[in-house]
Amino acid sequence: MNERLKGIGRELSKRHVLRTAVLYLGAAWIALEFIGFLVDTYAIQRSILDVSLLFLGIGFPIAVIVSWFHGAGGRQRIVRLEVVLVGLLLLGGALGSVAILTRDRPEMRLAEIAPVGRADLGEGSVAVLPLTNNTGADSLDWLGPGLADMLTTNLAQLPALKVVSAQRLMDLMRQAGRDETDRIPEDLALDIAARSGAHTLVQGSFVAVGRDIRVDVQLIDLSDGTVSGAEQARGTDVFALVDEVSARLSGRLLGEPVEPTELTPLAELATGNLDAYREYQEGLRAERRFLYEEAEEHYRRALEQDSTFAMAWLRLGMRYGQDGNNQQATFAFQKAEEHSEGASERDRLMIEAMFAFIALDPTRSVNHLEELAAKYPDEKEARFWLALAYQQQGRTDGYRRVLEEAVQLDPFYAPAVNQLLYLAAAQGDEAAADSLSLRYLELEPDQPNPYDSRGEALERFGRYEEARAAYREAIRIRPGFAFAYDHLARTYLRQGDPAGARRALLPYMETENPVAAVEVRLLTGDAYVAEGRYLDGLAEYRRAAGKAAEIGRDDLRLPALDKSGSLAVLTGAYEAAEQAFEEMYRIDPFNQGALFGMLTVYGLSGRLDEMHRIRDLMAAGIETTPPYLRSTARSVLLFTDGVIAHYEGDPETCVRLFREGREALGPQGAGVVSREEFESLIEIGQAGEVLERADWLAAEGLSEYGGGRQNPLAAHAAPYVRARAYEVLGDTAAALQNYEELLELAGEGAREVELFRDAPERAARLRGGADQ
Repeated sequence: MNERLKGIGRELSKRHVLRTAVLYLGAAWIALEFIGFLVDTYAIQRSILDVSLLFLGIGFPIAVIVSWFHGAGGRQRIVRLEVVLVGLLLLGGALGSVAILTRDRPEMRLAEIAPVGRADLGEGSVAVLPLTNNTGADSLDWLGPGLADMLTTNLAQLPALKVVSAQRLMDLMRQAGRDETDRIPEDLALDIAARSGAHTLVQGSFVAVGRDIRVDVQLIDLSDGTVSGAEQARGTDVFALVDEVSARLSGRLLGEPVEPTELTPLAELATGNLDAYREYQEGLRAERRFLYEEAEEHYRRALEQDSTFAMAWLRLGMRYGQDGNNQQATFAFQKAEEHSEGASERDRLMIEAMFAFIALDPTRSVNHLEELAAKYPDEKEARFWLALAYQQQGRTDGYRRVLEEAVQLDPFYAPAVNQLLYLAAAQGDEAAADSLSLRYLELEPDQPNPYDSRGEALERFGRYEEARAAYREAIRIRPGFAFAYDHLARTYLRQGDPAGARRALLPYMETENPVAAVEVRLLTGDAYVAEGRYLDGLAEYRRAAGKAAEIGRDDLRLPALDKSGSLAVLTGAYEAAEQAFEEMYRIDPFNQGALFGMLTVYGLSGRLDEMHRIRDLMAAGIETTPPYLRSTARSVLLFTDGVIAHYEGDPETCVRLFREGREALGPQGAGVVSREEFESLIEIGQAGEVLERADWLAAEGLSEYGGGRQNPLAAHAAPYVRARAYEVLGDTAAALQNYEELLELAGEGAREVELFRDAPERAARLRGGADQ
């Protein structure tokens, strides 16, 4: 046997089989890399790479066979076995190629986002600069970028064209120190277009001729700066003019006439109302300049002109959402969905992505946004929202990457700079957070949010006095900026100084701004609660609700009633709590806080029939819930059934239903915390899971940086919940430590709260046991 193996080894060496195999593998790897480069760079069909991979794989055994039969040197001859083996392999390769090239494929969805800042977009790529206003009327300045946006929308309908968005060119212009309404010198225009990666530039102007508008555009070959074509259109209907010019330009760019059916009329992709489109464009300009209130007003005016304008509804909803006005944001998103069917592909993808985002479905949101960013590589806004969706999924690497891509596309894009600031602060990089916060201030010197964000970064690193100065500056700029009040109070609560928080809020107590007038009273109530003065806190929450009613702001009254009702429940004032929640229900019959509040009051009062009535109301509400929120509503119904099961004496069912509801919500479900589930878990001896719920309570107690307000009552409840769990687990030392932590926070006030009024007796009993 050994001699036979040695003989085979000598033959392999003599025929250079091993050397041939190594050389082939090296050459195949180089070839595969080159083919992959061609496929990725020039958009060659992926099937070409698959066929190449197949033949490179088949080529390896063919190379080995040929080397075996012909590698020894001397006179060569082809034998039948060699022909058969090589023939079979080639036949297999041919059949495999046919299968690959003819197989049915689903509609392509790019798996990876196209790289930012590509040097060359290839043939059929075109960039559209804002058209120059030659009318002499400054009031028509908006129409320059507006016409460019319309042309971009039209040309992008043709799959054979790669269109650089007008927004991308505006970003490049701004980086060159120009405004989109400036007259751009010829050399700068060519440079900006070339930097976009396009091969052809569309540049032009418009002029008033009597009551008509005449649009003149030129196609410029960016390889040599020569004019390769020109088109002109004249009329009173701007949308029809753009459709006409787009069809003619498309024919020149593609080298063949474009059929009318290949282009959807522009008016059907956005709005058929020119005044609405003008307001929308003005809104975009204001938003790019960080003038958010002005942008909101323009979007509202656009919708007054055309209530079916889907993208205007979406933009307005996003502005409301950033302001924390969730009710109005949801309404706007519903309208955007209602009218989205006729929008362009780009707009539809953004609308669908936002629906998924607000439905707490990050996976679906990521899919839409990745597709949007892949198909439109210059779309910085898609990257911004994609980063937030990645954050929902806990994907920090993707979160940072796409934010940096957005800033690479546009260094002036403040939302991405702000998010990078939060990321740097969360990762403990004080120098980077400080630098980014100053950059954000430079970009938006007249807005409150950059000061608020800088304050949060400073607060993160214990620089409380500097943080407070930043929050006060945000309030000075915009007295109704609620987050700044929240965060100002939080700096004192984090240092264990609730009295200091009340003193800091006092100068704003009599503000004329309605948002601030209510918010300051709510925060004063929070400060009392943090001190263990729960009844004083409850009185302040009621004053906030009264102030909101006095100024006629039901939207501000709802959170005040919610807080007063919730604290009334915990202090055993069930009748007052019921009144608060019923008032909430009268204002908004679909308010889940009101429904859950009444559910708890009825449960603690033993009114099970009333609980089932509320449950039926919630179930009926699902039918009228927008489709993209329906799965969330069903999860809420599971939690409702879990609460009812607890009060009906079925703790196992309560725990099971809460788990099902949490699972249905996905990653967001981990933050659902309920007194009823906690008590049921204790009852069935599953105290380990109670500790997980206590961690979420603690996190809610003093909010994480970059988000909402503090909840001192949750901070007090967390050690009590932990203590009860440790008692069940038999760890008396840990239980006593947590009871003492609660009593240090609440003092004698602990007896005012029905949930943990037994804490002093439990702590005393454990101390007695420890002393023995």
